Amino acid sequence: MRTLFHNGEFLSFQDGFGKGVNAMVVENQVIRAIGRLDDLRPLVDANTVQVDLQGRTILPGLNDTHIHIWKVGNLLTYMLDLRGAISLEDMQERISDYDRRYPELDWIVARGFNEAGWANNRLPDKDDLDKIVPGKPVYVIRTCAHIAVANSAALRRCNINASTHVPEGGVMHTGRDGQPNGIFSETALGLVANFIPPYSRDQLKNMVKAAQQEMLRYGITAATDPAVDPLLMEAYQELNQDGELAFRLNAIPVLLPDGGAEPFPLPELFSSDFLRVNTVKFFSDGGLSGKTAALKRTYKESPEKGVLRLDPMTYRQLCLSALEKGLGLATHAIGDAAIEFVIGMYKEFQASFPKSIRRIEHLGLPEKQHLRDMAVYGISASMQTIFISELGKNFIRYLDAEYLSRCYPVRSVLDHGILTALSSDAPVVNNFNPFKGVYAAVSRKDDQGNYIAAEEAISIEEALQSYTIKAAAISGVNNFGTLQEGLLADFIEVDKNPISTQVDALPGLKVKNTWVNGRLAYSAEG
Repeated sequence: MRTLFHNGEFLSFQDGFGKGVNAMVVENQVIRAIGRLDDLRPLVDANTVQVDLQGRTILPGLNDTHIHIWKVGNLLTYMLDLRGAISLEDMQERISDYDRRYPELDWIVARGFNEAGWANNRLPDKDDLDKIVPGKPVYVIRTCAHIAVANSAALRRCNINASTHVPEGGVMHTGRDGQPNGIFSETALGLVANFIPPYSRDQLKNMVKAAQQEMLRYGITAATDPAVDPLLMEAYQELNQDGELAFRLNAIPVLLPDGGAEPFPLPELFSSDFLRVNTVKFFSDGGLSGKTAALKRTYKESPEKGVLRLDPMTYRQLCLSALEKGLGLATHAIGDAAIEFVIGMYKEFQASFPKSIRRIEHLGLPEKQHLRDMAVYGISASMQTIFISELGKNFIRYLDAEYLSRCYPVRSVLDHGILTALSSDAPVVNNFNPFKGVYAAVSRKDDQGNYIAAEEAISIEEALQSYTIKAAAISGVNNFGTLQEGLLADFIEVDKNPISTQVDALPGLKVKNTWVNGRLAYSAEG
């Protein structure tokens, strides 16, 4: 089938895309031609379907290169969402109400609190959870997913006490009595999480489908899930085989499970129209918003420096095994100490594997030398300026002035010529709308109106490139990401031109229709 899309304002981001383009012909899922309507008339015949775009702006489909898809869907289906909790008491009330509504649950599992926005700014502990649910295991994950809190019933269920062995790269916090206070960080989360009944493959598929609808609503036609375990991979493969994936998924299997003694098996390289596996994932540290990202010096008004999670020998061996199999590397590194560690390791691999994918996920506090090394050694970055909006209050509270001045420094990263994509890390953030991410990258303002490293702002066009053409490139993809002849017809209709939109109005842009393979995948009009 051949379709003519006309009467639109087309924007794309590859070199040589001219202005005044107002029409596009799609045939067999691919862009056959794009240009001015008068020039495309010879391709139109009586059998051509014509779609009037009513003057809307047309962009390539947006690509979130770091989003935990099943976890987004989990908060829409099976898990209590606490991201709106405004206080400890509010969180407690929500958990208590959830327990009353679902008394049959053996465990209560919730996610999303952020104590930095609360009056007392302290992490909840087991005593806070015992007050509301004393007789049933409760496990509450912080918004960053690098810290969690368990109640006394959960500690008993998991046989956790002061003598429990804590895995390397994790922290089991204790109270004044020397006993566990219910707070766990990094790999120690597995001490509790591994006892919670796992979701079934069908439940995981339901979560992915729920998240898929939200992504299409935001104009996201491609996404990377950066921490896929073997069961989730089976779910993704089944969804792909059954034709139920409506977006292009880049799945990155994680190799080292939290609290696990053995790594997962290396995955097989795989590529199809809607599912790709070409990279593996590691975590080198935690998150800035919870003070677990590994820093060279301490957090503000704190003795803490975060957590380095990886054993160098194990990390090197697993990386080499993956590279020898043709797989790329993606490593979570936020703090400057973690970034330096990862870059040092990546540099070792350059000579033997010069064309391999070597990504740093997040890149929160790089130094100038780090950026120079990344440019020289071909290391790319998937960053999250959207953190500035929702987690800016945490950064201001926990980082000193010098660290804050280079927090998620996208301007400097781009100026060094580093291949960079923008993404959300949802559900770490509640609002993963890419246009909110563009706004944060351009304005550098948090949700309270504070500027964070304002000199690191980039242009709207640069931000959109990082959600489209550069987002495809960072995953090793070259058949979508722009509106160009011969590429897959993934695109969105937006109510306004983002390039000419006032910065503060960017989060309010509305996706009217989302097209994948030239077929309508989402419509705001139903």
